[in-house]
This record gives sequence, C-alpha cells and structure tokens, in this order.
Amino acid sequence: MKMIQLKKTFLLLGCGWLAVSLAWSGTHLGAGGYLEWNGARVFPIGAYALPKGMNFTEAESVGFNLVHARADQAAWDQAGEAGLWVWHSFGEALDLTGEKAESRRQAVRETVEKLAGHPRLLFWESVDEPAWTDGAPAVARNQPEGLIAGRRFLRELDPAHPVYLNHAPRNTVETLRRYNPACDIVCVDIYPIIPPGLRPMYAITPDGRHGDLPNQTPSCVGEYVDKMRRVAGEGRSVFVVLQGFAWEALREKDMNTAQVRYPNARECRFMAWQSIIHGARGLMIWGLHTVPKEHPFIQDWALTLCEIRELTPVILGEEWPNPPVLRYHERGSSITAGIEVMGRETDDAYYLVAANTSLDPAAADFLALPSDVPAWEMLGEGRSAAVANGAFFDEFEGLAVHIYRALKAKP
Repeated sequence: MKMIQLKKTFLLLGCGWLAVSLAWSGTHLGAGGYLEWNGARVFPIGAYALPKGMNFTEAESVGFNLVHARADQAAWDQAGEAGLWVWHSFGEALDLTGEKAESRRQAVRETVEKLAGHPRLLFWESVDEPAWTDGAPAVARNQPEGLIAGRRFLRELDPAHPVYLNHAPRNTVETLRRYNPACDIVCVDIYPIIPPGLRPMYAITPDGRHGDLPNQTPSCVGEYVDKMRRVAGEGRSVFVVLQGFAWEALREKDMNTAQVRYPNARECRFMAWQSIIHGARGLMIWGLHTVPKEHPFIQDWALTLCEIRELTPVILGEEWPNPPVLRYHERGSSITAGIEVMGRETDDAYYLVAANTSLDPAAADFLALPSDVPAWEMLGEGRSAAVANGAFFDEFEGLAVHIYRALKAKP
C-alpha cells in the first residue's frame, strides 16, 4: 500500500489558541486485516504490562515489539529507543455518554494533542470488555453508543491511528457486532489453562470455566478467533489476548500454591500459533505483571515469541489458496480434533505451520503439496521428511506444532 501522508491540525491551549500543523504517516488497516505502519505490513506482539523487574530493552529481547504505556512521552521515547511500538488505553474516557462526556472529551483531546504525533504510536485502545455483564445478564458495562461516539471523536482528532477494542470470551456474535462501529481492531481475551478444582474467583464461572464455548481445552483459542472474525466482518482486524499468568496467582491473599498452574511451553506455543492459523493479525499477552522476569514461565513465552518474531515475514507472506489435504493414520485413539494447517509462500520458499488441536497424539500424511518440492525441513527440529508420491508423513504429540519449510527450485 502506498504510504499516506496525513496533515493534522491541533488546537493547543496556551496563551490563546495556536494552530500547529504536523505531518506524519500512521497505522492503517491493509489487505487481509493486517496493520500497516508507515506503509509496511506488520504483525504486533504486545504486552499489556511487563514482568516484574523487566525493562523495555529486555521486553524486546524476549520477543515483544509492542507495549502498553501510560500517557507519558518519556516512557514512549524509552520504548521507542528499545525498538518497541506503544499503544495507550483511554478506558472509560472514550465512553462519551452522560454528564462526564465533556470532561472526557477534554481529557482525550489533551492526550491526543500531546502524543498522537509520536513516531512509535501504533494504535489507541477503547474500554476493555465493554459487553461484560458482571453477573447481570442484560446489563453491559458500557453500551455501544457512547463508545461509538468516543471513537468518532478520537478519529476526528487523529485519523492516522486505529482504535482497538477487546472483548471478553462471552456474549453472542450479534451483541458484540453492535460495538463494531466503536473500533477498527476487534480483540478477544481467552485464558483456558485452569487447574481442576480452582476456587471461585472473578471471571471464572462456578464450574471452573473462563470462556463460554463448549470446548474448554487450549484449542478453544482458535474457536474464539473464529468467533471474533465473524463479529468483525470485513474492514476490521482481529487480535487475540493470550494467557500470561496463573489464575491462582492472581489472588492478593489466601493463595494456594498447589493450585498455581502456568501454561507450559508447549501450551504457549500451541495457543500462539493456533491463533495465527485461525487468522489473528496480532498477539497480545495479559498478566505478566504478576510474574517476576526470572520465572521460567517468562522463558517459556520468550521461546515462542522470538520464534514468531523471526518468522514474521512468513506470517505476512502470500497465503496458499488451498491448504494441504490430510490423511490420518491409526494411533489407537479417536480423532476428536484434527491437525490444523496454514500455508505461506515467500520469494524463495514454501512454509507450512501445522498444529495438533487434540490432547492426544496424531499422525497424518500431507497431500496436495507443491509439485516441485522433494523434501520438507522441520524448522528447529533437526529433521526433514522426504516427499513420496506427492506426500510426506509426520507424527504429532498432543498440542504439538511443527513448522515445515521447502526451498523453491532455482530457475
């Protein structure tokens, strides 16, 4: 997409009104729902908060390229120096209903005037989980009308940066669609790694669930991405917020250490890649503020995030029009969920990302592959699979992810 230069005039309060003209290129929604920043397609990997004791440079080194930040130019500058983008949440200030509407407009205007031209701003955020009902089934936290007015006002002030809105893993598609005019990026948070017998706590149902879909295994993440794509429709991007904490560790007191269960390395990798396979155009992590930076869980996430950062050109590459066909082999258990596959193509190679959505092992032949490929390399595994009769075979443990690469024949 051609980079768009936008000129923005702000009215600044000082000794009278002063018109200041700024020229910059911002963030735009491009083809396929991907964000484009300064004209280039990007894949955001964001942290709502950093692990305890971690600085911006360390955050970049563990795989993040985006951080949430307060309205503080010095903090934004520091993030930018570390190679990070930033986003800022207006929260309730973007709900322009009721007697507080005018004061909220002024607060939003002041922040935009101060920071909209910052070179590391990627997008703004609206209210979090506005349709959440807090136990009253028919009463949402925030009605869509006020948020729609807030987004309209914000985009008038700053047309160069989109608005992000995150939903809880609840509510009907029809209900959530009412909030679409309030945002450009639609998101959902889903945190499915819950220990059996977890005591009642906020955001967990009495029977121990976070989301409301029947599938409560880690593969529900992909189902929620699918749901949000139905919500978003055309013209909006879909992100997902993944689990960066242990539920029991969120308790401020009376924590039962035996119930502290973090996602393990395999679960982190599976949830991230399955989100991408299902069409997430950005990954966000919530809850890391509860975890010291030295905790092994941080390294578990770092392995996956750094892998995704390294393979971002692949994620942003050309999509295969038709995914491979799978033929399953008998493994002594039912195929309750299958292997999901994403195909990408770059100038010099073909790629497959395959995730076993079952908790049980699986084995399959991959068919209908590019005809000029003699073998597929399994990245990071030190092995490869030869192609015979147009297919190759591989095995998967439960929730395993394999990434395959085949170099194109040189002309």
